[in-house]
Amino acid sequence: MTGRRRLALAAVVPSLVVASAAWPAPPVGTSIVPIFDRAAAERAFADARHAEVRFPGGRTIAAQIADTTERIMYGYMFRPEVGDGEGIVFVFPEAGAHSFWMKNTLVPLDIIWMDETRAIIHIQAATPPCRTETCPSYGPMRAASYVLEVRTGTAAREGLKRGDRLTIVFPGEPAPAR
Repeated sequence: MTGRRRLALAAVVPSLVVASAAWPAPPVGTSIVPIFDRAAAERAFADARHAEVRFPGGRTIAAQIADTTERIMYGYMFRPEVGDGEGIVFVFPEAGAHSFWMKNTLVPLDIIWMDETRAIIHIQAATPPCRTETCPSYGPMRAASYVLEVRTGTAAREGLKRGDRLTIVFPGEPAPAR
């Protein structure tokens, strides 16, 4: 996705600031911004597994799983489009206030934060790309365990609201009864 996430690396280098769609928004007062490139973003997702995400209305999409440092860091960075039936689901090792920013993201996205039960706790619809050096961050002040990024307009089209529960079936998990 596209800009945000706190990782173990951030604990090692507290002043590290990263400009990406799938990396934590930079802390206030930090100044180090690593360089990201399109080829590294493509490599990060070359062998990514997919999960099935089912919306409350029954529609499903295939979502790449961002479950490594690199995938969380890059997300939808540098991608020229997001298909209607696709997304990225970010899986965090710990629940937390995972804020996102849209640095190096080329298209607007709907960003959906979920708790450990996969209930929606916050939706940032039509989140615009950031084309400047300083980018705003987005996210709830509540702990999230998962974040789903999808094509802009998806949240409205699916009628998603806080409290709705998404079904996410990861590889190797049995599909829930419908």
